[in-house]
Amino acid sequence: MKKKRKSGEVFAAAGSIKKRKKCDQTPEPPSLAQLLKKQRGVAADTPAPPIWKDKLGRAFLTPDEDRKAFDECLKTSYKGFYFDAPSSLPQSLHRTFDDCFEGLEEGGLFLYDVVQPGKKKLTLTSVTRTLVGDPGSTYKYLGLRLFSHPWYDIDADGNALHLDKAAQVGSSLEKLGYSSRTTVALIAMGCLNKQLTDRSTQKLRQYVSVKPVGSAEFNLTLVNKMESVSRKRDLKKEASYNMGKASVGWHRDSGLKDFSTIAVYQKSTNESPPNTTQQFRVALRAMDGGAGGPLSSVPALLVALPSGSLYFMLDEFNHNHEHAVIAGDDGVRYSSTHRVAREGQGTWQYIRDKIQNLQSSATMFDWSVGKVNDPTLSPKKRKQKLVSRLRNQEALLSEIEFEWLRQWFVQGHKHAQLHPYWHDPIRVLMKSFCELEQSTVQIIKLLREASTKRGRTDSEDLCETLFDVLIESFTERINKRNEWARRYKDPIFRDLAENERPFACPCLYRDEEKRSTDFLPTDLESSIIDLRESRAAFVGSNEQNEERVDAQDDKAKMKTDKKKKKKSSLTRREEKKVASNWNALKSKIHRC
Repeated sequence: MKKKRKSGEVFAAAGSIKKRKKCDQTPEPPSLAQLLKKQRGVAADTPAPPIWKDKLGRAFLTPDEDRKAFDECLKTSYKGFYFDAPSSLPQSLHRTFDDCFEGLEEGGLFLYDVVQPGKKKLTLTSVTRTLVGDPGSTYKYLGLRLFSHPWYDIDADGNALHLDKAAQVGSSLEKLGYSSRTTVALIAMGCLNKQLTDRSTQKLRQYVSVKPVGSAEFNLTLVNKMESVSRKRDLKKEASYNMGKASVGWHRDSGLKDFSTIAVYQKSTNESPPNTTQQFRVALRAMDGGAGGPLSSVPALLVALPSGSLYFMLDEFNHNHEHAVIAGDDGVRYSSTHRVAREGQGTWQYIRDKIQNLQSSATMFDWSVGKVNDPTLSPKKRKQKLVSRLRNQEALLSEIEFEWLRQWFVQGHKHAQLHPYWHDPIRVLMKSFCELEQSTVQIIKLLREASTKRGRTDSEDLCETLFDVLIESFTERINKRNEWARRYKDPIFRDLAENERPFACPCLYRDEEKRSTDFLPTDLESSIIDLRESRAAFVGSNEQNEERVDAQDDKAKMKTDKKKKKKSSLTRREEKKVASNWNALKSKIHRC
């Protein structure tokens, strides 16, 4: 006869099954970025390259002047820089790149950029450029966000769409407004990118032995058009080594994944007979590690690569080397620089999903009364949830304004017209900004009402930290808006055509007389003053409910209340700062 199992045994068996299932689940393997960080560190940790010293003490070397010294220095201190001669590349690749450059040129996609090196004075780039890449990708450099043209077809949400029928390829880009010639160029650039990815991967296998090796899965290309000295008279001299006038100064490429490879195809169009003028040249210099300056003990290199060359900066080369482009005497140089950009916070898909995630969690919060709709949470957890939600909302508002909308509108009408892919995303971002701002106004009204009810609110979830989040967020927003105001006033924009100057974003510049009370004022100072007064009243009313004040004469009580009100208007962070300053002052007095 079968023995009946006790109920306790059933539960124990079920628990052991659950435990076993949990143990059987294999953890996800670490990503390449995680492996690289764990085993090789980050870009700033990269050591300096091996040192090759020139016995003659020359500042830079060229292959024409001393081939042997140049090759020795290249192999020792510039390992990771390799190039394929035009003859080693298929003719189809050259033809396709030629067609791409012509198509992008015909579409008028090459523009000058107004950048802000070191967050200082604005400057106009010496080259025109355009960004092509995965749909929704951007690339931020020197304070400016570049918005890409897609090299794939797209679906209704702006995601990549790979069409099977050749006749349909590019149809979605033409619907956006790209000309058929420009569409062909963009799609062809995506195909070329795959070829360069394959070639770069082969180079990594051939020349890089350290493991794990960085990525060569390029997701965008920055296409540059550089004019020669005869065409562009205002080029600045390369001052460090006196190499000539520079089209692009010394730099490391920024905004890329650590240890990622860069592949560059270049084409030069010289109008003079061969060997009669100086060509465009690539300059390289070794750096003292990922965060160090130039290595003075290693000579720089200057090499004139023929038109149609493809060169690579493999793995960690971009970490501990800088490069520049020295202008030629004649003609134009096009270069397509294929990169592995960091995707984290720089894609349309990222910011779109972030907005949708915040909106989808809205049902958990009832801002009409300031409650969290989750009775299972403790009062403390509900307050924390409410504060966290408000903090995320305000951070998203600032991110949309400063990382997306202002970056778009500062580049002018011409830029906007040339980037039809981004028209819908920008409209969505403006709509989302307005909705989030309306939510913020509703929260401010709720807090103001709570502060006038002497602590008798309809919600136990409200707390003074909500005031702090708003005050701190508004203060930070004011500072950033002041920075942008100074940027707009820079005289550099006066020299640009009218359609290349910044234009107003409708949801950021509203007529204050006609502005609906559903939106925040442009100047947030008045809102901060109101929030401080409401905070003081809210804290004061709660203290009256919680404490029993002892009798004291009216004059002393008024003085005490005034001090409490002033203190209650400060955020907790400000209170700590005041206390810290007072303690430092007392310590200084004590030492004296």
